[in-house]
Parts: sequence; structure tokens; C-alpha cells
Amino acid sequence: MLPPLALSQSIGYISEPASTFDDLKDVGLWPADQTIKKISKINVWAGETRPNAIELTYQLINDDDPQTRLHGQRQGDQHTVTVADNEYFVGIFGAIDSDNLLPSLRRIGFLVYNKNTGNVTERGPFPDTTESDKHVKGFASGLGVILALTGTLTANKILNSFAIYSLQSDGLDFGIKPVMKI
Repeated sequence: MLPPLALSQSIGYISEPASTFDDLKDVGLWPADQTIKKISKINVWAGETRPNAIELTYQLINDDDPQTRLHGQRQGDQHTVTVADNEYFVGIFGAIDSDNLLPSLRRIGFLVYNKNTGNVTERGPFPDTTESDKHVKGFASGLGVILALTGTLTANKILNSFAIYSLQSDGLDFGIKPVMKI
């Protein structure tokens, strides 16, 4: 039986994207199957004013070889967030332009849940905040075990927008009840 999923609101500017991606379909083989166990690592390449690319490493069910998907261009500084076996990505936060017509992605960071301690920690944002960030507004998305991302790229292959697929039951079977409810 396939787990119940929710798709978050899209973050960023999505009018006439040059290309789209959907890791739940491409990696997880959704809706015919669900082969993703969890995201174990996220790399972000960020310039001074925005994230340019995101690369996700997916651990698969019944397969020891992870699959990696890059979305965007490896331009700028690389930032890596890796989670341990007892940790899960449960949210994404950051900032977009305050321009309502072209809300470009400006920063991205991640919330990580540790199932042993119950702690949720922030990793990021990337790029770091600066004093010149006067025309941005924050966002938070997800807040459930993140299973995969979908989104768009610009014509020059820069990350443009994204949305999150998250589990909508008790999450993953941690062997304890109740399971994470955030």
C-alpha cells in the first residue's frame, strides 16, 4: 500500500519555467510504486544573492545504492547537509523576494528531526543572511517527513521554484508510538 502524501505550496517564481523536475515520479516511481526511503543528503550551491542548485541524495527501499538528483547549476559555494540514520528532513525554510509578481528564491535552509532525542535543528540558510536583505520575505514549508521535491528551473538552469512531497500519516515507522507529529 502506498503512503498518503501531501504536496506543499510552490515556493518561488514559476511562470513559464524552462524545465521541470519531479523526484517522486522519477526516483520514487510514483504512483505505480514508492521506492524512496528517505533523503539522506542535500547539497546546495549558492551565490551571494540566491541558491543556484539543489542536489538530493535519496536512500531507496530494498536498494543499497542511493540515487542522486541535481536540479540547477553548480555555481557558487557548496553547502552540504547530511542526516544520520536516526534523522530526517522535516521542513524547508528561507526567503523569497518581496516582489509579488516575481518572487525569486533568495535563501534556503532545512529543518532536521532527530528521532532519538526529539530535537529539531536548523541547517542553513544558504546563502547566509546579510544586512542587505531588506526586500525579502520568509517562508517555511513541509513540516512532515520530506520524501521528495518537485520544481522548476530557469532557462539558464538555475533553481527557480520547488514544492515538497511529505508523508501524511504517522510518518515513517520509528518503532515508537506516537510517531513524529509536528
